[in-house]
Amino acid sequence: MKKKIILIFGGKSYEHDISIKSAKSILKYINKNKYDITLIYITKNGEWSLCKNINKLDDRKSIVDNSIFKDCYCVFPILHGNNGEDGKIQGYFDMINVPYVGCNLISSALCMDKAFTKIVLDNIGIKQAKYIIVNKNDYNIDRIKAIIKEEIKYPCFIKPANAGSSVGINKVYHEHELLENINGAFNYDEKIIIEECIYGRELEVGILGNNDIIVSNVGEILPADDFYSYDAKYNSKDSIVKIPAIINSEIKTKIKEIAKQAYKALECSGLSRIDFFLKNDSNEIYLNEINTMPGFTNISMYPLLFENVGIKYETLIDKLIDLGRLKYEKKVI
Repeated sequence: MKKKIILIFGGKSYEHDISIKSAKSILKYINKNKYDITLIYITKNGEWSLCKNINKLDDRKSIVDNSIFKDCYCVFPILHGNNGEDGKIQGYFDMINVPYVGCNLISSALCMDKAFTKIVLDNIGIKQAKYIIVNKNDYNIDRIKAIIKEEIKYPCFIKPANAGSSVGINKVYHEHELLENINGAFNYDEKIIIEECIYGRELEVGILGNNDIIVSNVGEILPADDFYSYDAKYNSKDSIVKIPAIINSEIKTKIKEIAKQAYKALECSGLSRIDFFLKNDSNEIYLNEINTMPGFTNISMYPLLFENVGIKYETLIDKLIDLGRLKYEKKVI
């Protein structure tokens, strides 16, 4: 008998379109002989609807209650960014007692909010770029200018605390550009981060597992733009992914160890992609961010990293579903 899987995609997020692309990839590779797949599409306005064809999203039926989740083996919420990767939907599934792929409410929320991620990682001694946290309703632009001038320096990055896929991130080269970019980042979140620019290589690892975890090989991003912007990720053919990255074994081992340490400290489960910088002049390793529901498109790093270590896309989906179910069964009394 096939296991009932519910694939949820879309969502009230700036990453709505990326979620649809990820869902299409999962639907292409998932074992249809093993799973009975139900598709739930969440519109940009937050309407939940049942659809039969992911390529015909206008042909859908509104969902009015949670009875659709009855007898569900596991939900795969392939939702990126706000209202999907930030703990909200995870809390909903916990309340209605439904198993799901990925991190729980607390881990999702902590990793989605880059400010809280940084605070946790600071407390366990993981090296990060210098940063300041700025709240929309309580900041002093002169103080920010002074901190940047004395500590962070230019160029620096300004980014929303809660966003993914490089949405709302800008590189600021001069003080006269500062206020405009701060206000621009506040369009995406009430809290932003101003961060030191690390000149170095962009490296990433994937993690798979709950308690016993697998860390992928280290991959490298060679972005088409000055940094790995949204356009460089999804709209440019000039960005290059190298798996495995050409780095010495000592650095590779250290990156994997730091990734494990961060994953466990934030109590992640199921999966995450963890991004690093390797500084050019010193080979120092800086943790950049943690993504608890990374992209699953045909060009996304996470599935490519595991394919490189022999875990095919279809098998990866199986493992993630089983991990979600296992986490749920351990919670049920």
